[in-house]
Amino acid sequence: MIPFKAIRSAIVQSLSAHLSLPIIEMNGGGDMPTGPFLTYDFADFESARGFPIEYQEDNNLRQVGTVHFTVSFLSYADDKATSIENAMKAQDWFKRDGRELLKDQINVIVAEIGRNENRDILIAGEWERRQGFEVTFRTLDVTDGELIAIEKAQVKGVFGLGG
Repeated sequence: MIPFKAIRSAIVQSLSAHLSLPIIEMNGGGDMPTGPFLTYDFADFESARGFPIEYQEDNNLRQVGTVHFTVSFLSYADDKATSIENAMKAQDWFKRDGRELLKDQINVIVAEIGRNENRDILIAGEWERRQGFEVTFRTLDVTDGELIAIEKAQVKGVFGLGG
């Protein structure tokens, strides 16, 4: 299983501390912070490509596959310059400090940082200034199950074996 809550917590808490800004879940239903802030949304988790690696660990069968997932970030501010600057600071964090922290603490790799784009929208005659970007990550999807060993198998007469 992908440790979703640990990943989300590491990204949100660490990035928020670095930027000294609130970071809230997009469409999370809570109150909007006053002043500049960022939102995040886990856009999608891809299935592991190909077949997972399987190996035995004690009496368990462990399957390990690599998965990619994308998180979308939006920087909100009253003015465009602040929105752009906060988005750029967040991108910089993923390029260095965040990359190392996520790799070392929760085994998540920053695979790609998308470009910073204008995502301003007009709501009820008022502009909402926001800049956005996506970050693609890579991690392991680990599934453990009971090892069911084959104790005995009849192969006589199968494919001409056993005479």
